[in-house]
Amino acid sequence: MKKNWTKYLYGTVIILVEGKHAERFLNYCLHNGIQLWDIKRKKDNELELNMFLEDALRIKTGLRKSGCTFKVLKKKGIPFLLKQIISRSGFVLGIGLFLVIVFLLSNMVWNIQITGAQPKTEHHLRKIIDELGIEKGKLLFMLPDVRSVQHLVTEKMDEVTWVGVTLEGTTFHFRVVEKELPEEVETLSPQNLVAKKEAVITKMYVEKGQPKVEVNQTVNEGDLLVSGYIGKDKNTKTVAAKGKVYGEVWYVTDTTVSLTSKYNTYTGERTTKHYVSLFGWRIPIWGFDSIEYKLYEPLIETKTFRFLKWELPVYYIQKDILEAEKVTRSYSEADAVSIAKEMAKEDLENKLDDDAEIKSGKILHHTLDNGKVNVSMHFTVIENIATEQPIVGGD
Repeated sequence: MKKNWTKYLYGTVIILVEGKHAERFLNYCLHNGIQLWDIKRKKDNELELNMFLEDALRIKTGLRKSGCTFKVLKKKGIPFLLKQIISRSGFVLGIGLFLVIVFLLSNMVWNIQITGAQPKTEHHLRKIIDELGIEKGKLLFMLPDVRSVQHLVTEKMDEVTWVGVTLEGTTFHFRVVEKELPEEVETLSPQNLVAKKEAVITKMYVEKGQPKVEVNQTVNEGDLLVSGYIGKDKNTKTVAAKGKVYGEVWYVTDTTVSLTSKYNTYTGERTTKHYVSLFGWRIPIWGFDSIEYKLYEPLIETKTFRFLKWELPVYYIQKDILEAEKVTRSYSEADAVSIAKEMAKEDLENKLDDDAEIKSGKILHHTLDNGKVNVSMHFTVIENIATEQPIVGGD
């Protein structure tokens, strides 16, 4: 006997067989491979029984030979369900169309909210959002993911410190933190300005306080540059010394560059595959070509489908397979030294203040060891060497 789920799949009927020789009908079914079950005698000349729909189409001969008739009492299974659906196709089509419309509306941008931005900044942000294709009525799975949007927006806006991007339902929220120059607060506590490192003074801009050094003078770390004491004798008072003292400072850096380096680079060829993930099962829907690249890197982007306010266990997955190749780059010793110089300068610039200036740089020495060039560089930098030092007990 077939299992219950196969009964539902193939369809079954409950029939009532009437006739004096109903048993002959049972024997006919038995000899011809017609499966019967749940056979019940209702009256002396009536039998109620279950059979598959496909077998019900083969019993006419058995009924004629046994002199019986039959009547269908009940129909069950997918074939009958499909027949009902077809007979009510307009209603089913309407429900299906309604669900599709609700699904699309649930995965569409309905609102874009921006908070924390001044009108000028908001106008600039909306212009960038439009360039990214984020607008009302656009399907969410056709847009970049939230992390990419946040990165692109922040990168294009110099006037902001941070832009937070979230997607809540069908609404994009942009939270902006603008750059603000802090108001200078007058320091009330008396202080001196002292040298924070050894240097030769090149120029000074003193707003408050008494200068204690001169241009071209060499100072050591901790030496007094600008005093917070002003006036003479009994008229002496303390103030918060303020200004900038620039000095010529020296740095020595060590950099290493390999003569031979290996790395992967993209060739520009790619294969894109599209999937729908349903309850964890990944079903391919486009891009069935096999991957023929010897070396490649996959980039996977996943987007969630929604229905009203709920996230569905259904995802759209785009998988880009980027062809890569191994590249070996070789440098001459002279090229490696030149690259090391640029690397050392860039590394030093990242450590200096914005108003610092690299005046010059020269190679102290370089060595070649195990396929690597080691370069020692000497840099001369002009930078502000003044730092604050509170005057203890100052009035």
